Amino acid sequence: MVQFIIHISINFITFAICVIPFYLSEKTKGILEKIGGIIFFAGLMIVGTGIYISNSYTLKSYIYVILVVQIIILCIELILVLWSKRKGKSTILSILSTTLAIGALGIYIYYVVASFIY
Repeated sequence: MVQFIIHISINFITFAICVIPFYLSEKTKGILEKIGGIIFFAGLMIVGTGIYISNSYTLKSYIYVILVVQIIILCIELILVLWSKRKGKSTILSILSTTLAIGALGIYIYYVVASFIY
């Protein structure tokens, strides 16, 4: 049961991280808005596929590390959202959020691949 909760938590945290750049870039027009939308849909497709294909019956140490890293990235993203509400729209915040989301997707892809290897 704990395995299922941890795996689902990693999936939903990663998806939440992918939604935040779309939310932050929504206020800015142009290329950043398109990049935010692309990351949102890429996160939707990657996490959806990851939920479908990644199932591990044992908890390895890398799963805990990935969970902690994803929680830290989510907290940083939420701080950026609060900062954007306080300061208004900002290109730098959108770029930071996009960079963190791409990193989180990379970590999630490693998580899916590692569930097959280990």
